[in-house]
Amino acid sequence: MTVNPLRTAISVTALAVMTACGGAGVPVTTLPQVPDNSRLSLAEIQSVQEQIAPAYDRTDPTLKQQVPVSGGSNYLGYVTGDLSVPGRRTDVAGVMQMGVDFSTDRVGGTAGNFVTSQGAPIDGVLTLSNGRLDRDLNRSQVTIRSDVDGTLRTGAGETVRVDGVITNGGFKGSSGQFIGAPMYGDITVSNGNAVEGGTFGLTGILARE
Repeated sequence: MTVNPLRTAISVTALAVMTACGGAGVPVTTLPQVPDNSRLSLAEIQSVQEQIAPAYDRTDPTLKQQVPVSGGSNYLGYVTGDLSVPGRRTDVAGVMQMGVDFSTDRVGGTAGNFVTSQGAPIDGVLTLSNGRLDRDLNRSQVTIRSDVDGTLRTGAGETVRVDGVITNGGFKGSSGQFIGAPMYGDITVSNGNAVEGGTFGLTGILARE
């Protein structure tokens, strides 16, 4: 029997949310590209959302003094949003990983396994770079900030270059069990000789593994 690591990790995280567990680990920086037959489907991503979102929504933001200052944690979850050019918007969903080193305030991660609202796969990965915890910006909470960049390829043969940021991410839960990571920025969509500029807006909701 072939085991899909990505699908297994998602299942473990969903189980942790359901049992109110969480753990620390080495921060992740890479979400591997998985073969087509190992991708999570739109229905599977929506299932993850249905398990994580209710717990996230009913949890209060983590107070600054409750965010750890040592150790590290891995977070895994889903991402939803859209890619837009004039006259056309594509709704997407995917999977997101983040790793946080609380002792150095570093943040890394990736988002990938994207599919459209019609279930069509989008290849490519968005990478979080220069990520950090800003403990000074907000008086009561710790802010997550990062660049978000990458190249996506649609089934229609389009190349989508993404250039964005996270400026107001943050933790929820009594000790940072969840992360909310809104991302936004610019996209450049090319298909042959045609090039269009647009924008994107995505939100990652993650739970500690």
